[in-house]
Amino acid sequence: MTDNNKQLDEQHLFAKQPNTSAIVSDNYDHGQILVTAQLTPLHQLTLQKVDVNYPKLQLGIASVILGLITLLITLLIFIIPPIGWLIKSSISLITILLTLGVIRLIYVKACQVEFGVFANEFVMRSGLFWISTTALPYTRLQHVNLSQGPLERKFNLITLKCYSAGSGEAEIDLPGLNAKYAEHLRQHLLQQAAEIQQTETAQQANAYTSSTAIKPPIDKSPIIEQNSVQTNNVDVRHPPRSNDKLADNNQHE
Repeated sequence: MTDNNKQLDEQHLFAKQPNTSAIVSDNYDHGQILVTAQLTPLHQLTLQKVDVNYPKLQLGIASVILGLITLLITLLIFIIPPIGWLIKSSISLITILLTLGVIRLIYVKACQVEFGVFANEFVMRSGLFWISTTALPYTRLQHVNLSQGPLERKFNLITLKCYSAGSGEAEIDLPGLNAKYAEHLRQHLLQQAAEIQQTETAQQANAYTSSTAIKPPIDKSPIIEQNSVQTNNVDVRHPPRSNDKLADNNQHE
């Protein structure tokens, strides 16, 4: 009984002790907590649509591909003999409706592609259910590529791709631009990137020059005067012997 009581007392004391492992000490000064009204104001981005021929091109491609797939499925359904005509017709109708729905979604998604050219960055937004917004600052822009496929050439469209420093893939892949406008936009982006990068390089060079500037030499003239005064004092206390006194000493000797 005594051993059991001791074990119960130890368990009771252990349960009363605080769990110090769950307590995290944070000595960093995070500053004042900001409320929503103190945050940086949110500015709505004014973006523009791509060329009107791009949704038409996507609509045509989707219609041809999905139409062929639907036709193939319908033929296979009607070739199978064990299934009744009512079931075959129902499956074919459902397949056609699904195909039309997918084509409609592809067209709407193509209409949602937007972009914006701003003073410090290039922005692209795309997506239907999952919307993605990508902003590429000009300080990170390395080069811009233009590509055009056979169907895009038919509609006078070009895809613009922006690459950043240290990235193997394109940060921004913007399709559906007019050919002339795409070339103009490419030159503008490269010029903006070059100007901003040159400005930053000049600022860094000026900061480095100011931090490593040679300090003016320290004036040590007071120290020299003090030494000369001390020398004069020594000379006064111990004056040099003149030539006459040296001659008198020699005669006495």
